[in-house]
Order: sequence, then C-alpha cells, then structure tokens
Amino acid sequence: MSAIRDLSDAWAARPPTYGRLVWAPILTLDLLPWPWGEQIFAAGFVVRAFFKTARLRQALGWARERTGPGRGRWRLARALCANHGRFVARSALVGIRDVETLRRSISVRGGAHLAAVPGAAILLGSHLGPAGSYLALRVMGHRLTWVGGRGASGAWSREIRARYQSPAESRFFADDRLAWTRRLYQARRMLLSGERVFISADGEGGSAFAVPLPGGGSTAVGTGWLALRRATGAPVFPVLSHMEGRVQVVTVHPPLPPCDADPDRDLDVCLSALGRVFGEHVIGFPEQCYSLAFPAPHAGPVPAVSPSEVAP
Repeated sequence: MSAIRDLSDAWAARPPTYGRLVWAPILTLDLLPWPWGEQIFAAGFVVRAFFKTARLRQALGWARERTGPGRGRWRLARALCANHGRFVARSALVGIRDVETLRRSISVRGGAHLAAVPGAAILLGSHLGPAGSYLALRVMGHRLTWVGGRGASGAWSREIRARYQSPAESRFFADDRLAWTRRLYQARRMLLSGERVFISADGEGGSAFAVPLPGGGSTAVGTGWLALRRATGAPVFPVLSHMEGRVQVVTVHPPLPPCDADPDRDLDVCLSALGRVFGEHVIGFPEQCYSLAFPAPHAGPVPAVSPSEVAP
C-alpha cells in the first residue's frame, strides 16, 4: 500500500512543464536500477527526434553552426537529443532512490570560491546543462535555499526529499500571478540575514539582457537575480553543470565583479562576465546545451522585477 500511495503522490506532483507522456515513463522507469532509466530516456529522445522532425532540424541547425557539414554534424545532433532525454531523467532522479547512489552520481568543483566569501551569496544557475545543481551543492554540504519552482522533485524518492528538500521551500512553489515577486522578496530577506540562495539566470521573470554565444545565437538572462544583487549587494557566483560519464559535475565560478552603483554600467559588467563564463561552457559542451538548441515555448508574460519591488 505504501508503494501505491507514493506512486499516487508522485503522479499528483507532476509539474505543468512535464506532459503525461513524459511523466508516466519517469515514474515507471524509476523502478529500474540506475542508470538504466537514464539510458532508456536518452535512446528514446533520439528516436523521438526522427518522428518529430522539427526537433531534428533544430538539433542539426545547432550542430551545423558548431561543426560544419559532414558526419560530425549528425553525431553532435544525436548527442544533443540523447543528452536532452538523459537530463529529463536526471532532473527526476530516475533510478536514484537512495542518498549514497545520489552522492556517487555528482561532483562539485570550485567550492573554494564559496568558502572564500562567508555570509550571504547568490548562486546563479543556468539551464545550459543538466538541472539540479542546487541539489548537488546541498548533497556536498553547501547550505542554500532554492528560489524557483518545484520542477521534477515530486518524482524524487521519499528518502532524498526528506534529506535534501527543505519543507520551508514550499512557499516558493505557488503558481499564482504574484508568486515570483513573493519569492524574490523572501530571498531578499534571507540574503540580508546572511543566508545563501540559488536562482536561475534564465528562469522566471522578465528578460534583462541577452548574452551572445560562440557560434551564433544568445541566451536570455532574467531580472530577478539582478534585483536581488542590487537590493542586497550580495556577491553572485555563476554555477554551471555538465556530465562526465555518469557523473554530474557542478562548477562554481568566481564571483561577478561587485555591483556598480550605475545600473547601465552594472549591466555591462554582468553581460561581459557572464558572456565569458557561458561562452566557455558552450564551446566545451555543445552537445549538452539542449536549452539553446530546443528553446522552450514562451509560457506567457512574466513582469520584470526592479530592486524596489523586493524591498519592504
């Protein structure tokens, strides 16, 4: 009965961004030993690309700008589709049901950057690779609060949720129109109290600027973290993630330059710094940048947020 109840709860926790035809395999393949479910998802997304030809064209277009014509283009496109499926499974921790297996599947680099700056900090994630960087950091002993949506955490095992998902974060999971502003307000209070928060640069909120990328194209960067940076003065550490074999490697980069009092100059500083970090990542791991090759459809307008809106 307990297993049936857990499955029912996991199905009810399906996030809006995961369709039933994806969520059902996530819950089913979770019954297999890790990493079988990840491998099946990877193969399934490659096969799906040949039926959803628009997705295949997107993958080939991304690959063409980075490899030129020839077999290398098809190889990169195939790897991109496979990694997309693999990352969907990894975000739900498919097959990873205990803490020890989770610990073996992750690695964190650059933690010394965080240790060198005690107190409040903004950890700035991105969807340029596998999700769940904030979880990996927690597993490796870093205390932080995730400022974002529920994601696929409803599919995590009870043991992992009990250990690494703070009940207090549920206040960030609301979906009403003002939820994002409330999240930022709470995050501001935490930062001013010396706590650390993790927020996605390309998540919710209005767009602040676009970062040009090697090979063409760009990635949008939102306003939420900028509002927190300006309202609190907390240092901002870019955090990127990639896979090496079966291990998810999360890299904490050095902090961005201190906030400039002039908003226009500060935007230029952030654009330049993030351009270097994102650019190196795209060059190093083009086959893992699925969010750039397969941009998500726009879900509707979300208002930009200014520093004054996260202040009392």
